[in-house]
Amino acid sequence: MNKIVWVIGQSAAGKETFIKYAVANPDSELICQLGYNNSKIIPFFSYEKEEILDVINKETNAVILIKWQHYNTGYDFAKSDLSELKAVFPDTANEIICLSVESDTLYARLFNKPWFDENEAANFTQEDMNNVVEIMRKNIRNYLTIGFTLAAEIDATNGYKIIEYSLLKT
Repeated sequence: MNKIVWVIGQSAAGKETFIKYAVANPDSELICQLGYNNSKIIPFFSYEKEEILDVINKETNAVILIKWQHYNTGYDFAKSDLSELKAVFPDTANEIICLSVESDTLYARLFNKPWFDENEAANFTQEDMNNVVEIMRKNIRNYLTIGFTLAAEIDATNGYKIIEYSLLKT
């Protein structure tokens, strides 16, 4: 049976890198721990609804990894891409993998992003970063209330390690 896995994390947490790792290493210990090793892993680095629908209709044992990020607390979960896709295929499992990165590492990674504005970085504080994490916690909790499951929280600071669900703690 197919499974849709939404890979969520802060900017520069390594969502795309994680997806590439999963595709290149389907028999790794991490992928086995997640239970994805006996499935065809299909990556999506952005939400391409029609292509995803096509994969779900054609495949019978695929793990569809989708890079996902939304940015604000006013997000309408009932109208989100995640909810929309879940409604079209209600029998297809929808999971979330949340990537976490230590703040010093995350901050350093941000400077390597081509879209990152170093002038704005001076105004980006630890409190701002904490607010981003809290928004992500809230968003994930909202998805869990509408039938998504949290497959894992993964520390992506240096490699990949499944950790306790600290992001869901209040």
